[in-house]
Amino acid sequence: MTRLKSTVLGFYVPSFFEMHVNTYKDDMTIKKLPLKDMTTLFHEYIHFLQDFTTNYGLGGLYVHSEYLHSVVNRVYNISTKEFKVPFIINDNSDNVLLNKQIAALTLGDTSECDTFIINSVESDFDSLMNNPYMKSIPNVIIETTDGNMWVFGAMAIMESMAYIMERCASPNGYAKSPEFPYMAAEKVAEFFSPVFSSNLLMVLALCDMSLMSSNPGACFVRVMRGIREGSLHFDKPEEIYDHFYAQVSEYADGQPGSLLLYDFKKQLKIVESQLKSYLRDLPIVKPYYEWIDKLVAFALNWRENDRYFLLKMARHNDLTTNSFFDYAVSRVGTPLMSNNNPGSYFKSIPIGVSPDWNVEYFKAIHEIENVFLDASHECSMFEWCKKSPHSTPNELCKRAPWEKSREEKLCPFALTWRHWNLAGRTPKL
Repeated sequence: MTRLKSTVLGFYVPSFFEMHVNTYKDDMTIKKLPLKDMTTLFHEYIHFLQDFTTNYGLGGLYVHSEYLHSVVNRVYNISTKEFKVPFIINDNSDNVLLNKQIAALTLGDTSECDTFIINSVESDFDSLMNNPYMKSIPNVIIETTDGNMWVFGAMAIMESMAYIMERCASPNGYAKSPEFPYMAAEKVAEFFSPVFSSNLLMVLALCDMSLMSSNPGACFVRVMRGIREGSLHFDKPEEIYDHFYAQVSEYADGQPGSLLLYDFKKQLKIVESQLKSYLRDLPIVKPYYEWIDKLVAFALNWRENDRYFLLKMARHNDLTTNSFFDYAVSRVGTPLMSNNNPGSYFKSIPIGVSPDWNVEYFKAIHEIENVFLDASHECSMFEWCKKSPHSTPNELCKRAPWEKSREEKLCPFALTWRHWNLAGRTPKL
């Protein structure tokens, strides 16, 4: 599982709404944290926003959901009660393998490099497995002066965007990070146009809009080439947003509209349905649905009515008084947050959502994916459940958490496992 990270200070788990801040502070109330920790949390929070307010983030949620649905349906078709893990999908009949391949290729390189000096930026193509839709997708290869080759993709753009936000919104709280991936977008922009790259908000806007495509690295470089060649020109970052929004498509009713908005709203609706389909027809998951509704409403309002929202947040250079950051937290809360104390988890609850279980279910869903992908037999929620007054942790959590679905009192893992009709099914190495 790829983790988006702020060097060793924290990380975010894409598609499962979980973040970690490298601190021992027992109180994770955002505004009560030391500025350095608050800034790390802010960096990971930007990744959280990327997850559901960009087409690329929504694409990741889609890929994970389709994978989980595919595995569960394939388990149903196994005649025995046991199934082998890691679970191997051998055919692309439902396009799950193709989706996972495209996601991996467009992500680009994820390793770090302290010094990153670009010698050349070249466009290339990655071949795809046999399918009726496409044979290949474009990629971007960067050669550095030390002779190394790097794939510039979504990882570099997401980290560059979060690091720019850190430096703009918390200039006294951020820590210096390796140039790749945290400054990769700036470096690529500088290669094509030093004037453009000298304005961090220009780079920020292009990062954000590139993440509205399914292949952010290729999109970013395509625009930068247009700037170098003179076919594109922007005097201020708002104009970058306007350029992307101005691309027009004809809707089903024959009326023209923004292609970007059309694609985003369509993708958001699909993902909303998928997230809700994880848990259906259970009265105890009302807060879970409420939280998803909050994410969808916030994302729609941002992209449809306040396209410069991120720029407003970046232009306020004091994180402790940043009203735009406060607004986001008040509307969608936070992902599940952890610190360095074992079993300690926290969340901020958005306005209008009850303080019951909501984002916590994604932790359980992630644990189940780990069973399928990695043959994980130990639930990492064990220490957390030990601290929960209504949980019933026992030895099964460490060796066979799926067996807890037979118990009367269900933990989030067991509830989800049973709800997916997997009770009685046993993963085997």
